[in-house]
Amino acid sequence: MLNEIILNGKSSSELQGLIIQSLPPVVKPQIRTQIEEIDGRDGDIVTKLGFSAYDKSFDIGLSYDFDIDDIIAFFNSEGTVTFSNEPDKYYNYQILNQIDFERLIRFRTATVTMHVQPFKYSSIETMKTYTVNNQLLSFNDYTRTINGITLTASNGSINISGTGTAATEFYLPINTVVLNPGSYTLSALGSGTSVSACSLRLVYDSPSNANSFGGKYVTLQNNTTLTISTTLNEIKTYNYLYFYIAANTAMNFTLNLSLRDDGEGSFTIRNNGNYLSKPIMTIYGSGTINLSLNDVQIFVIQLGDEEYITIDSGQLEAYKDGTLKNRLVTGDYENFVLNVGKNEISWTGDVEEFEVENYSRWI
Repeated sequence: MLNEIILNGKSSSELQGLIIQSLPPVVKPQIRTQIEEIDGRDGDIVTKLGFSAYDKSFDIGLSYDFDIDDIIAFFNSEGTVTFSNEPDKYYNYQILNQIDFERLIRFRTATVTMHVQPFKYSSIETMKTYTVNNQLLSFNDYTRTINGITLTASNGSINISGTGTAATEFYLPINTVVLNPGSYTLSALGSGTSVSACSLRLVYDSPSNANSFGGKYVTLQNNTTLTISTTLNEIKTYNYLYFYIAANTAMNFTLNLSLRDDGEGSFTIRNNGNYLSKPIMTIYGSGTINLSLNDVQIFVIQLGDEEYITIDSGQLEAYKDGTLKNRLVTGDYENFVLNVGKNEISWTGDVEEFEVENYSRWI
């Protein structure tokens, strides 16, 4: 099998006339240390300071019909490199030393030296996505007309249309939702003709608007997301969506509803490497989020209405779209480190999704 290197996704085999004559050996990076000797004490004190970056060298050659300009451009780069003797790993590299391309042309051989960072990462692992399963509200297809108003529920949305001849109430049956003690939010996003005279509640046990989620109405408006948030101290069962429409209200309005658990949750992620990893995590949600790793709280994130934030534990930074957001995060980035094997990430707060990268690492 021919030797191969891949730089930033492009293989050496794609370059006409380029031969990878040798590959660098697989080695463990050297650890940096500080050694202190104390008078009157035997031996010394060794403090480990972390692993050093190091150089990997390999020989290249030329066959007939080579294109030296393409080869120069190929090695005029930095980024990620994969060697065919470690096909499932990649290193972060730079080429700092000069390459003698004149020697390469004349003698058909030259040496390339890459400066690589000490850790390597999987070239086959993909970003892990964990979506919080907090869509609790569902209903079957349903159609009913009262006082000239028609309510149709289908494919997860609700349409209300017509002009009411009198004040009108609808009780839309939903698939029974049993909510344990905790915090929840009912959201309603509407589109169509403005219907400021239409409101809704989530009600329980029997068709009665007196017993409702949060004890509040949401008054519907066009292209606006409206919410009811409540904290339940006991188990409650909900069976209906209640709608109230004032008399003489003309509308053609579509609603998308969601009922979400604003409480807590957890998921497991595995570091498949042989050394501690420093992941990159993007969190989607809102408000205040408390994030823990292996039962130890690491961060308090004041996400507010930012929608998402990325925490890069390797760079000790938090950002969104390239803009630093460190002021939104309280905690020690250096403690956000995944052990080899399984790790549990848990949270409290309003979270929709997690994305995790660089979760496995090797030396």
